[in-house]
Parts: sequence; structure tokens; C-alpha cells
Amino acid sequence: MVKQFQLYRWLRFLFLLIAGIIIVIKPTASVNVIIYLVSSYIAIYGILSIIDGLTIKKATGENNLSIGLGIGAIIIALVILAVAKILIKLVPPLLGIILIINGINQFRDSHDTRKYVNVTPWLDYFYSALMVAAGVVFILEPSRTLVLIYQLVGVILIVLAVFEFINSRLYRN
Repeated sequence: MVKQFQLYRWLRFLFLLIAGIIIVIKPTASVNVIIYLVSSYIAIYGILSIIDGLTIKKATGENNLSIGLGIGAIIIALVILAVAKILIKLVPPLLGIILIINGINQFRDSHDTRKYVNVTPWLDYFYSALMVAAGVVFILEPSRTLVLIYQLVGVILIVLAVFEFINSRLYRN
């Protein structure tokens, strides 16, 4: 069981590191590669889960959840291949709408709080204006903001890979 845990940890480490590096270096050219990489990662996880489930069933004679989770992971991997490009294009406009709504709510809440506290919340007003402006940029320039978001995700994946590597060293025994 410990070996399988380490195998999953190394699989996550490799996925995070490779995906992060590819995204940071070539964000626009790597979208298809990342879609295939994510789908492959989930499919490999599903296959390993099915193998684990069959091993447990063979050893104990009992059915377990691993087989079902593995089949579900393989189905999700196939769905990702089918709809990922469509969903990626929707991210910037949806984030833009969310930012605009949050900016307006922030402004309203800050203005309402002013009634109870006799201080003008200039920083809150500025913050809400920045959120609304960012939301407008996300809606009007979705391709540019998508590249920026994508690169930030790549950096986050590399950081997560480093943490995964450190954890694998800490828990290797």
C-alpha cells in the first residue's frame, strides 16, 4: 500500500512539474498538450485505481470502490478531451462577470459601512474600481487574459510540484 501511495505521489509530481513548465514556457501553444496531459493523467490514475481494486478483490474476495472510481476517472478523461477547448474559452468572460459583480458588491458594502463608521473608505472604493476594471478587461480581452491566467496556473503547478517532491522525501519511509 505504501508503494502505491508513493507511486501516486510521483505521478502527481511529474504531472505538475511537466504541465507547469510547458505552460510557463509556451502558454498559447501548449493548450492542446495540456488538455492531453490532464486527460492522460486522469486516465492513468483510473487504470491504476482499477488495478488496485482488482488486486484487493483478488486478495480479499470483496468488491471495493476502487474499480468504480477507476472507471469513472477514465470516463472523465474522455469527457475532458471532448469539452475542454470549449470550457477554456469561457473562463475569461465568466471571471470578468464575477469580478464586476464582486466589485459592485464591494463598493456597495463599503458605502453601506460608511453609514455606521464616519470614515470614507477610499481604499475600498479604489479596490472595487480595480475589480470592475479587471472584469471589463477580462470580458473585452479574453485571449490576453487567458494567457496571463494560464501562465499563473503554470507557476502554481511548478510550486505544487516542488511541494509534492518535498513531501515525497519527507514521507518516503
